[in-house]
Amino acid sequence: MSAPKNRFGRAFARTAAAAGAAALGAGAFALPASAQAPVPVSVDLDIASEVVADNEHHLGGLTLEFGEDFAEGEHDVTAHIDYDTGSGLRLLQTYDWDGCGLYADTGQFLCIAEDADNPVEFAFEYKALVGAVEGVHDYTVTVDVDGETVETIEGTVEVLPYEGDGYGRPYLLGNAAYDGVEPGSTVDVAPEFLQESALSANAEAVVVTTWAPEYLPHGLAWPGAGYDNCIVNEGVNVTCVVTDFEDLPGTVFTFDTPIGYTVHESAPGPVDVCDCVYEVYTVGADRLEADFGGVFWDEGSGDLFGLRTVSEPESEFVDEFHGNIDITTSQQLYDLTTEAIDVKGGNGDEVTVKLRAGNEGPAGAYSFFDGPGSYAVLVELPEGVEVVMTVGGDEWNCFEGDEMGSYLDDEVTEERLAELDFICMFHELSPGSDQAMPVDVKVTDEDADGAGSVEVIALDYEDYPGDFESDPKDNKAAFTLNGGGSGRLPTTGTSLTVIYVAAGAVLVAGVVLIVLGRRRKTAGAVAE
Repeated sequence: MSAPKNRFGRAFARTAAAAGAAALGAGAFALPASAQAPVPVSVDLDIASEVVADNEHHLGGLTLEFGEDFAEGEHDVTAHIDYDTGSGLRLLQTYDWDGCGLYADTGQFLCIAEDADNPVEFAFEYKALVGAVEGVHDYTVTVDVDGETVETIEGTVEVLPYEGDGYGRPYLLGNAAYDGVEPGSTVDVAPEFLQESALSANAEAVVVTTWAPEYLPHGLAWPGAGYDNCIVNEGVNVTCVVTDFEDLPGTVFTFDTPIGYTVHESAPGPVDVCDCVYEVYTVGADRLEADFGGVFWDEGSGDLFGLRTVSEPESEFVDEFHGNIDITTSQQLYDLTTEAIDVKGGNGDEVTVKLRAGNEGPAGAYSFFDGPGSYAVLVELPEGVEVVMTVGGDEWNCFEGDEMGSYLDDEVTEERLAELDFICMFHELSPGSDQAMPVDVKVTDEDADGAGSVEVIALDYEDYPGDFESDPKDNKAAFTLNGGGSGRLPTTGTSLTVIYVAAGAVLVAGVVLIVLGRRRKTAGAVAE
């Protein structure tokens, strides 16, 4: 029993049957001229005459235009593309399947248009594998209409050798980690890397680039270098170009003159403030000129960055593109604070109050996450008060209802989450700074005396960045109506940390205007 055919297989089967019927008919009698299959009046084949053996995909196509004797919707048109697959050339269907593909049963590459329009347009992809046979290779395209061959196209493709992108990567890079780095200091960074293979014969320079943190938005660590053969892109990277190098396969190298990474003086800790990478690669003369303008320093200078061999390496070498540089600070904490709020007013009054968050240092509460913020103020309204709206700017993003749970996940209990009316998130607070956000509220029961609370917390994601709070007692304060609830602070306990869920993060650009629908119960309401 034959295997079931897919869409392409069924189309090919019908085309083959049509071809067989045409052959039988031709053997039985000669068709009159009027019954001959339509012949295209224009054929446009799009295949390059040269292709580099780099495994890169190229888009090709075949367009057939017929004359007035071609009735649209009444003919099947096929194109067979024959070529030597042993050459390393490959034809592929496009992502959206534009009529062409490889027929699994025969290995033929076919393009099929049933009940074809005029013109007929096919698309396909082609490439030459890395290591493809260099030289000129023939191909033949046979076009059939209703099983009758009406056009044959012969051509050639020349496979050219892949000469690379001008960058050589003969090194396997190791990782470097530096712990207990004091904020405000500079650490000398010199990772190890292994020369795995011989350098290219045209290698003119070894290039080393060390990067600042790419995914950490706080900018708490950055590389710098004052060597004549180094280029400093401040806050981004340092690139050093070495023309005095050795070709020693199997040898481990490091920097003979370290790259200094400076850590911000108010960086919190302990935390990895770098999470950085570095690269080491070679360039030829053309790339050296194109990327750096050639040798841009005095090669006789005594202040050059260079490389040296390592006799007793301590690293593992795994990646030819990037090595990691991790810098973890010593302990330095911040002290987040908030202030009590007391709403003054009678029934129906609308009052503007301010949520406040401060940082008494000495560490900065800096941004560690993208999205709406790295810190949050949790708000539980007092009884007899409802919120009208919050008006934030670039510094604040506010959420209520189910959205709160997207940012306050596993480490905030469901009971605590149910107590909250809304949260407002912010990105960072430098030492000694504070910021406030106005909130419009309305008094609905002036005699209510159940107090709420405001609490400032730091977000946490898989223990990163960690808890740097030095004094949790001032993280929480009372939110009252006309001094109700005795004006006392709610019980503080230990500082809460919460999980930041990246999937729920939405950056809010410009002014945030959120009308909050959730309302606090009046004093007479039944508690849940």
